[in-house]
Amino acid sequence: MTARGPASHAGAWDTYWRGTRENAAHREGGPQEPVLAAFWASFFQTALATGNPPALLDLACGHGAVTGHALQVSPSLAPCCSDYSLSALQGLQQRYPRARCVVADAGHTPFADASFDLVVSQFGVEYAGPEAPYEAARLVATGGTLALLVHVEGGAIYRECADNRDTVMALRELNILGLAQAAFDAGFALNAGIGTPEAFKAAERAFTPAVRGLEQLLQTRGPQAAGGLLQQLYTDIAHMYRRMSAYAPEDVRNWLGGMDGELTAYIGRMQSMLDAGFSRAGMDAVAQGLSATGFSLRELSQLRVSEQAQAAAWVLVAQRR
Repeated sequence: MTARGPASHAGAWDTYWRGTRENAAHREGGPQEPVLAAFWASFFQTALATGNPPALLDLACGHGAVTGHALQVSPSLAPCCSDYSLSALQGLQQRYPRARCVVADAGHTPFADASFDLVVSQFGVEYAGPEAPYEAARLVATGGTLALLVHVEGGAIYRECADNRDTVMALRELNILGLAQAAFDAGFALNAGIGTPEAFKAAERAFTPAVRGLEQLLQTRGPQAAGGLLQQLYTDIAHMYRRMSAYAPEDVRNWLGGMDGELTAYIGRMQSMLDAGFSRAGMDAVAQGLSATGFSLRELSQLRVSEQAQAAAWVLVAQRR
């Protein structure tokens, strides 16, 4: 398995969080989102019904989906939220001003031993590597609880991410951005009186097969493939190409460069999800390791959208003795 620490795909995820709307963390789960929400609602109804508000850490929190579930149950809670991405925490802070936000690697946090009554994470700690669950466990106080939802190797999200990665890699193989840049350059040169119609037509002929290839990808994989990224690319290029004279060459060049960076970041995010998935053997090993370090295992199971569906997440809940 490849490196899974934050450094391996940190830039890709920071790019994502910078461009994400406030509620995107809640939408990204797709059909499994109601199942995830139901788990956390039930968990926090029990965990937060103990009188005094517990010290809660949402580890590798992203924009704070789990924090949001906790605050629905206990609005007066003042959670601590930690993530490797400053951009993610800035978005979370706007949504939940009561939260204390700390930038940190989930595999090497700055918190003292036994600092929190509850340590929770949804699709987060696994990105920091196979040892990160033990770092999360280190932070749990005596009598406290660790609750993790973790990506399943080969599960529903895993397969979706593999399909999305392969779709965008197929798009990159078309070299549509490079060919679009050449066609735009030839068109701008022609409009400026320093190019020739022949050069523009030649650039268009080279560009056309890539456009047809993108259309084929959209036809076979659907407009929502890769989170709609292919459809966005197709629509925006077509819009700018038809109105080329309304754009400055530098603006088009910058946009194409930004899209190239987004495709690279998207592939990185999908690959990091694939690298992060835990197998049954991996989760069993984590459970055994926690048991050996003073935890009682309360639950190790898989969440599914339905009985027939592939697993959406591993559930691990353990209490420190």
